Amino acid sequence: MKKQPALFISHGSPMMAIAESKTSLFLQKLGKSLVRPKAIIMFSAHFDRANDIVITAGENPTTIHDFYGFPAPLYNIQYNAPGSPGLAKKIAKRFEQVGLHPILDEQQGWDHGLWIPLRLMLPTADIPIVQVSINSALGADANYEYGKLMASLRDENILIIGSGNVTHNLAEFSRPSVGSEKRVKAFTKWVNEKVSSAQIESLIDYMNAAPDALFNHPTQEHFLPFIAALGASETGKGELIHQDIEHGILAMDAYRFE
Repeated sequence: MKKQPALFISHGSPMMAIAESKTSLFLQKLGKSLVRPKAIIMFSAHFDRANDIVITAGENPTTIHDFYGFPAPLYNIQYNAPGSPGLAKKIAKRFEQVGLHPILDEQQGWDHGLWIPLRLMLPTADIPIVQVSINSALGADANYEYGKLMASLRDENILIIGSGNVTHNLAEFSRPSVGSEKRVKAFTKWVNEKVSSAQIESLIDYMNAAPDALFNHPTQEHFLPFIAALGASETGKGELIHQDIEHGILAMDAYRFE
């Protein structure tokens, strides 16, 4: 049986769904390069639950347009990929075995951190997906463990994806300050160095160890899917497979962990 990688992808602005960019072209190419997985487990920045671990368990989740003020065509897009109640229960059991109490949610739909990149990668929308929530209230350690609990499912031809952004400072996106791109590049360079040398402890401690961590992540939800993918990697060693910076502030890097 094919062992799938764990991936981290930066999903950027919702506009990527309708506007061509370096990252949208990269995601299309990435999807074509993958061996078709049996299912996908997704950790998304936009499925952040402070008090509970929530796992999507519906058979046919809806497409959520969880953003405001964008062009009308974005709100007409549907990504009708099926869920997998059986896999959701299997995942829940893994959390229960370590004393955690996951919630199986049959109503939760696909947020834009899922459907925007997957629509580019896998436009046929016919691979079953389960989302596992992140928890920004608990920080990196807990989210690393969430990913680690999923790691062996890669041996069952299940692809694990973290979807967020390597940097995500929306205030700077609106009004960039002097030297902002330099601070973005310092952070992304640090992340790449730590991933390439599998320095897991440093990456988990990124808020203290990385240069300009708080500047690049004033809130943590967009980097925690990276931490979950790191947990699913087993070894922590990964490869930078895409790099770009949009508007001088939004790093769109992607990583592959074998």
